Amino acid sequence: MKTKRGLFAAVMLGAMLAGCAATGTRVTSTSETYKDMARGQGWWCGTFGSTCTCYLDGVQTTCSLVQACLSSGNCKAAQ
Repeated sequence: MKTKRGLFAAVMLGAMLAGCAATGTRVTSTSETYKDMARGQGWWCGTFGSTCTCYLDGVQTTCSLVQACLSSGNCKAAQ
C-alpha cells in the first residue's frame, strides 16, 4: 500500500511540475493509474474548479495531469 501511495505522490508532483496542456485538452488513456488520479482529483476540482479545464476519459481534471499523462505516453489526444 505504501508503494502505491508513493507512486501516486511522485506522479502528482511530476504532474504539477510538468508543463501544462492547453485548456480544454481531451485525452484518452489505457492507464488505470492515470484514470484513478483523474477521479481522485474530484475534491480538488470541486474546490478549485477553475484549475480543472482538461479532460481524461471524460473526467474533468487538471491540465498538468493531462500533460503528464501525454508526456509519459500513457495518453493520446481524444478524437
